[in-house]
Amino acid sequence: MNMIFVLFIICFGFSASFADSTIVYDYGRLAKKTNDVLPFDPALKPFYHGVASGDPLNDRVIIWTRITPDVDGPTEVSWVIAKDPACLQVVQSGKVITDQEKDYTVKVDISGLQSGMHYYYRFAHGNVSSLIGRTKTATSESVSSLRFGIASCANYQQGFFNAYAHMAMRNDLDAILFLGDYIYEYQAKGYGYSDKVGRSHIPEQEAVTLNDYRIRYSFYRLDPDLRRLHQLHPFIGIWDDHETANDSWPGGADNHQSTEGDWEQRKRAGKKAFMEWLPIREQDSTGSIYRTLSYGPLCELYMLDTRLEGRDKPMGPKDTTSSAIDTAIWQSPNRTLLGKKQYDWLTSSLKQTRATWKVIGNQVMLMPLDGFTNQDSWEGYPAERKTLLSRFRKDPIQNVIFVTGDIHSTWISELPIEKNDPEYQSATGKGSTGVEFVTPSITSANINELLNTPPGSLQTQFLILQAKTLNPHIKDVELDSHGYMILNLTQDKAQADWYFVDSTTIRRKGEKFYKGFQTLLGTNALQQASTAIATKPGGPVDPSDSPLSINEEIPALAIGNYPNPCTDHTLIHYVIAKGAHVSIQIIDVNGNEVLRPLQALYHEPGPYAARIDISLLPSGTYYYHLNIGTTTITRTMTIIH
Repeated sequence: MNMIFVLFIICFGFSASFADSTIVYDYGRLAKKTNDVLPFDPALKPFYHGVASGDPLNDRVIIWTRITPDVDGPTEVSWVIAKDPACLQVVQSGKVITDQEKDYTVKVDISGLQSGMHYYYRFAHGNVSSLIGRTKTATSESVSSLRFGIASCANYQQGFFNAYAHMAMRNDLDAILFLGDYIYEYQAKGYGYSDKVGRSHIPEQEAVTLNDYRIRYSFYRLDPDLRRLHQLHPFIGIWDDHETANDSWPGGADNHQSTEGDWEQRKRAGKKAFMEWLPIREQDSTGSIYRTLSYGPLCELYMLDTRLEGRDKPMGPKDTTSSAIDTAIWQSPNRTLLGKKQYDWLTSSLKQTRATWKVIGNQVMLMPLDGFTNQDSWEGYPAERKTLLSRFRKDPIQNVIFVTGDIHSTWISELPIEKNDPEYQSATGKGSTGVEFVTPSITSANINELLNTPPGSLQTQFLILQAKTLNPHIKDVELDSHGYMILNLTQDKAQADWYFVDSTTIRRKGEKFYKGFQTLLGTNALQQASTAIATKPGGPVDPSDSPLSINEEIPALAIGNYPNPCTDHTLIHYVIAKGAHVSIQIIDVNGNEVLRPLQALYHEPGPYAARIDISLLPSGTYYYHLNIGTTTITRTMTIIH
């Protein structure tokens, strides 16, 4: 989202190497300010990024991992899925080959499973196993309740992922609905960077190329709280803008300039990296992500793409008044956020389904909003919104719940078809076409952080009062807290509960229940709940957060080099788990050493990047050996002059 932000000057401490042209940036100096010194767990080698699962159907689910081999090339990974936490009661197994074309990610779409069942899975390479993951298929049967965790907007350099940690500790979730902004594309110490936290982006440049996005995902996925959440719960995810660039649409983005190259190429790179690093089922060759997932008679999920599928170019600045834009164009019935194909799919699917609850995963805020005009949201496409909500009233389509991210704050609203809808009554909810629940951010800047004011300040209280006064369909707003949402569905009501974390600047502090709101079957109206929905007793067994086999001799992880291909220099990113001397050798395709830019430089534990001058080397393919103590890691790079 395009909030006001300040760009900070990038300034890293560094230590000189034995080669005058080589600089080693010590990112560990930032990390050592916190209790999160090492951004990876060396015991997980070679499955440093853990495991994940996603897109559960009644009879199938995707399982995912990423292997980090010491030497580039095709790599075989085996997998098993079982009924027990030790993975002894195996129901299926297999082997797959991954390589650089997939960034060494592994996705297996396993079919032939039982409906509504917990399963456990693991991967192996040789005699080394990954963490054991837990997943759950979607139910096809009639069940008394379903429960989903809902999250969005996790800026790594804004804070710690404490909300992920708390969601991971729950054992009563059917799945996690992730509503976009899984990564942020901005440069290190750019938008959202917090000096209190000291977690800076890698690579330090803004993500533009496929290699950039891959490295950015890799670094995010090393976070222990995100890794644990993926290990325990299946994800059902969609992208928003920051998986490509801020305020993106099919033809461009607010945060894409001509100096950054071709937008179509950048968009393809962002989408490809997302598909590689997330356990999502690809829908077609075009890279569409909108899709339906059935949870039996109780619920059908519709995951939208309001970002890169069919959206017309947003008008003017993100936050403005209607007088600042061409109102005729803004309100034109031809403007679309979904695109015709997606709109037809959604309305047809909603009309045909027999599911009790229709839950729509949606990137940007839908509710009509008087007094604020956010051109990046559905507010920028009012005619299509009115047409869609009018269909709900006309057909009629009942019990529709939109769950939304993007806005870094909590909003709870009934859905009249437009501002000042004459058929809507705010006191009773009569005339509402559905409800919308907006989840706060995991870490990304909320209002008080943007205004640099304490939580609950007069400024935010005034904004809340203004929003609720001008928009009586909005039942609650909270602008200053980070956290997540739990959506609980039963036969007679749906309730959303909001949980806020105590801090994002310190890892794993507490959380608190904020409020719950419910809508009763057939009403499309909201009322505040007296308490949170209780956590279900019992539940499945949690697999261990430690691997089955540990090799404590491995001291380092090579994340990759940037840029690649490179012209005059490249940055080799790596992390040291324990103190060691580090050398770097550049080798040509014939096995000859052509450059030794770093030799026997001692490193303390932490993340580093070595800036290597390769301007004098001819164009071609090379290998670099990263020698850490007695370990050698080999990677490929391409030089183009």
